[in-house]
Amino acid sequence: MLDIVPMIKKSLTVAALAAGVVLSLAPHAGADSTDPAKFSDRTADFVNYTDVSGALAAKDTGKLIIVSPYGTSRTIACRGNGQDVAWYDCKQQDDLGWINLQEQDLPVVGKAWVYTLQSDPNA
Repeated sequence: MLDIVPMIKKSLTVAALAAGVVLSLAPHAGADSTDPAKFSDRTADFVNYTDVSGALAAKDTGKLIIVSPYGTSRTIACRGNGQDVAWYDCKQQDDLGWINLQEQDLPVVGKAWVYTLQSDPNA
Protein backbone atom coordinates (compact mmCIF):
# COMPACT_ATOMS: atom_id res chain seq x y z
CA MET A 1 0.00 0.00 0.00
CA LEU A 2 1.37 3.36 -1.04
CA ASP A 3 1.77 6.03 1.56
CA ILE A 4 -0.32 8.82 0.02
CA VAL A 5 0.29 11.48 2.70
CA PRO A 6 3.82 12.45 1.48
CA MET A 7 2.49 12.78 -2.09
CA ILE A 8 -0.32 15.07 -0.94
CA LYS A 9 2.12 17.21 1.08
CA LYS A 10 4.45 17.50 -1.92
CA SER A 11 1.54 18.44 -4.22
CA LEU A 12 0.32 21.11 -1.79
CA THR A 13 3.83 22.53 -1.43
CA VAL A 14 4.25 22.79 -5.20
CA ALA A 15 0.80 24.39 -5.54
CA ALA A 16 1.59 26.94 -2.80
CA LEU A 17 4.90 27.86 -4.45
CA ALA A 18 3.24 28.25 -7.84
CA ALA A 19 0.51 30.47 -6.33
CA GLY A 20 3.18 32.60 -4.65
CA VAL A 21 5.00 33.13 -7.93
CA VAL A 22 1.78 34.08 -9.74
CA LEU A 23 0.75 36.53 -7.00
CA SER A 24 4.17 38.17 -6.88
CA LEU A 25 4.08 38.80 -10.63
CA ALA A 26 0.51 40.15 -10.69
CA PRO A 27 0.04 43.94 -10.45
CA HIS A 28 -1.31 45.24 -7.19
CA ALA A 29 -5.05 45.75 -7.71
CA GLY A 30 -5.49 48.51 -5.13
CA ALA A 31 -2.49 50.57 -6.14
CA ASP A 32 -3.21 53.72 -8.11
CA SER A 33 -0.05 54.82 -9.86
CA THR A 34 -1.64 58.01 -11.21
CA ASP A 35 0.69 61.00 -10.93
CA PRO A 36 -1.30 63.46 -8.78
CA ALA A 37 0.11 66.41 -10.76
CA LYS A 38 -1.32 65.13 -14.06
CA PHE A 39 -4.93 64.97 -15.21
CA SER A 40 -6.58 61.56 -15.30
CA ASP A 41 -10.04 60.35 -16.27
CA ARG A 42 -12.12 60.33 -13.07
CA THR A 43 -15.58 60.09 -14.67
CA ALA A 44 -16.33 56.83 -12.83
CA ASP A 45 -15.78 58.61 -9.48
CA PHE A 46 -18.69 60.99 -10.11
CA VAL A 47 -22.44 60.68 -9.75
CA ASN A 48 -24.91 62.96 -11.53
CA TYR A 49 -26.77 65.43 -9.31
CA THR A 50 -30.06 64.33 -10.93
CA ASP A 51 -29.53 60.83 -9.49
CA VAL A 52 -31.05 61.76 -6.13
CA SER A 53 -30.29 58.50 -4.30
CA GLY A 54 -26.75 58.42 -5.73
CA ALA A 55 -26.15 62.07 -4.82
CA LEU A 56 -27.40 61.57 -1.26
CA ALA A 57 -25.16 58.52 -0.85
CA ALA A 58 -22.15 60.09 -2.60
CA LYS A 59 -20.42 61.20 0.59
CA ASP A 60 -20.70 57.71 2.11
CA THR A 61 -19.67 55.86 -1.06
CA GLY A 62 -16.63 58.02 -1.82
CA LYS A 63 -18.19 59.50 -4.96
CA LEU A 64 -18.23 63.14 -6.01
CA ILE A 65 -21.28 64.93 -7.39
CA ILE A 66 -21.22 66.54 -10.82
CA VAL A 67 -23.60 69.43 -11.50
CA SER A 68 -23.44 69.72 -15.27
CA PRO A 69 -25.78 69.58 -18.26
CA TYR A 70 -23.75 66.55 -19.39
CA GLY A 71 -23.81 64.65 -16.11
CA THR A 72 -21.35 61.79 -16.41
CA SER A 73 -21.88 61.33 -20.17
CA ARG A 74 -18.76 63.39 -20.96
CA THR A 75 -15.23 62.80 -19.67
CA ILE A 76 -14.33 64.37 -16.33
CA ALA A 77 -10.62 64.74 -15.64
CA CYS A 78 -9.02 65.81 -12.36
CA ARG A 79 -5.61 66.09 -10.79
CA GLY A 80 -4.83 64.25 -7.57
CA ASN A 81 -5.18 60.56 -6.79
CA GLY A 82 -8.01 60.56 -4.27
CA GLN A 83 -5.87 58.91 -1.61
CA ASP A 84 -3.02 61.00 -0.26
CA VAL A 85 -3.74 63.89 -2.67
CA ALA A 86 -7.41 64.92 -2.87
CA TRP A 87 -8.98 65.47 -6.29
CA TYR A 88 -8.46 69.03 -7.50
CA ASP A 89 -8.55 71.13 -10.66
CA CYS A 90 -11.35 69.13 -12.33
CA LYS A 91 -12.52 69.78 -15.90
CA GLN A 92 -15.19 68.32 -18.13
CA GLN A 93 -15.02 67.89 -21.88
CA ASP A 94 -17.82 69.43 -23.91
CA ASP A 95 -18.38 70.74 -27.47
CA LEU A 96 -16.17 73.78 -26.76
CA GLY A 97 -13.22 71.82 -25.36
CA TRP A 98 -12.52 71.49 -21.66
CA ILE A 99 -14.69 73.41 -19.20
CA ASN A 100 -13.47 74.22 -15.69
CA LEU A 101 -15.49 72.70 -12.87
CA GLN A 102 -15.80 74.69 -9.67
CA GLU A 103 -15.55 72.77 -6.40
CA GLN A 104 -18.29 73.46 -3.85
CA ASP A 105 -19.16 71.91 -0.51
CA LEU A 106 -22.88 71.28 -0.31
CA PRO A 107 -24.62 70.76 3.03
CA VAL A 108 -25.65 67.16 3.70
CA VAL A 109 -24.32 65.71 0.42
CA GLY A 110 -20.69 66.86 0.56
CA LYS A 111 -18.35 67.82 -2.25
CA ALA A 112 -19.72 68.73 -5.68
CA TRP A 113 -18.11 69.97 -8.87
CA VAL A 114 -20.14 72.52 -10.84
CA TYR A 115 -19.98 73.22 -14.59
CA THR A 116 -19.00 76.92 -14.90
CA LEU A 117 -19.15 77.74 -18.64
CA GLN A 118 -15.57 79.00 -18.38
CA SER A 119 -13.41 77.30 -20.97
CA ASP A 120 -9.88 76.31 -20.12
CA PRO A 121 -7.48 78.79 -21.76
CA ASN A 122 -4.76 76.10 -21.75
CA ALA A 123 -6.82 73.53 -23.69
